[in-house]
This record gives sequence, C-alpha cells and structure tokens, in this order.
Amino acid sequence: MKKTWPKIVWSTNLLELPDFVTSKDKRFNPFSLDAINFLLADVRGALGPYLNVFLVTQRHWSQTEVGLVTTLGGLLGLAAQTPIGGMIDATRAKRGVIVLALAVLTIGAVTIFASPTFWPVTFANGLMAIVGDVFGPAVAALTLGLYARNQLARRMGRNAAYDHAGNVAIAVLAGAVGFAFSQRAVFLLVPVFALLAAIAVLSIPAKAINLNRARDLERKLSNEHRLPRRRL
Repeated sequence: MKKTWPKIVWSTNLLELPDFVTSKDKRFNPFSLDAINFLLADVRGALGPYLNVFLVTQRHWSQTEVGLVTTLGGLLGLAAQTPIGGMIDATRAKRGVIVLALAVLTIGAVTIFASPTFWPVTFANGLMAIVGDVFGPAVAALTLGLYARNQLARRMGRNAAYDHAGNVAIAVLAGAVGFAFSQRAVFLLVPVFALLAAIAVLSIPAKAINLNRARDLERKLSNEHRLPRRRL
C-alpha cells in the first residue's frame, strides 16, 4: 500500500500571523493611545514658546540671542525631518524610538533648568528640535499599526482631540507651577510627563502593532498578491 504524506501548502501571503501569536498577545487598551497623545502634548507644550518668554523675561536675553537660538533649532529640526521619518518607517522598534526621544527631551529640559546660559541652551534646544520630529510620525505609525484602514479617520480625530486637550492642560499647569514656585520650575514638568508618556507607550504590546500596516505595506502586498503571474 502506497504511503501518502499530508500536502504542505506554502502561503505567499506575508500578512498572515503565526499560530503562536494569540489574541491575548495582540490585545491593547485604546486608552493607552489616548494617553500617549495627551502626554506628548504636555511634554512638547512645556518647551514651546515658553522657552523664548522665559529667556527674555527671566534671564534678560536680547532678542538677537533668542532669535539665533530659535533659528538654529528650527533649521536643525527641518533638516532632520526626512531622515527621521525614513528611520521611523524602517524600524520595527517604533515604541523604542518614542521612549528614546522622550529620554533625550528630558535631558534637554533638565539642561536648560540647570544651566540657562547661551551655549547649553543652544545645544539643548537644537537637540530637542531634532527629537521633536519623532513624535508626530511615530504616533501616526503606531496608529496605523493598531487600527484597520476603515477605523483610521475616527481614530485620527480622537488622537487630535487628546492632543489639543493636552495642550490646554499643560498651559494651565505651567501657569500654576510658575505662579506657585518659579518660572524656571516649569521645565521640570518635562521629565514627569516624559516618564508617564513612556509608560503609556510601553503599555501597548509590541505584538499588537501590525508592522506591515504601520508602513502601509499591507495594501501593497495585497495588490501584488492579486497580480496575474506570467508563464515563462
């Protein structure tokens, strides 16, 4: 009697997940993404236009010095946008990129708090301008990897709502801290919110993120799979 072996079917669909990735591994709480958007607005909001006001009113910098620091930071941030966007698109460690950027942002804020003089502030502001390019595309990539295409419009609107709520919250909190303690103490809000944001980012399981969809490769691979093949 001829022995028959089970037929092995090789799938060309690169989007299929292995069997060991269970639904529990892919589960995440949507409030984690809400918290990320809210807290990242707090982190960036504490360092935005407030820095210029602080340097002029509290440190008595000239408009020329403030303009030079701001211009250098803006140019560095502009130059870094494209390579940082490409790096975020290519990397599989999208959560790690956000956490690293938060750490660098914290170092910059503490540097300004500890030594608000020209060269330390110039260095810290340039560094923060560069890592500030990370948050927008990284959060967008996370959202793409966590939600299907037909859910994106609503989710992006929710992201924007929490981002604006964070802007309002940090404005109120920075005013309260500046009034109760000192305007210089506002920069210490950054490490606090950076830590909370990092916790929110890491609360999303890595396996919950569809990396192909996060790079918009899902549709491309699906289209290639449907293309007719030529016979040679």
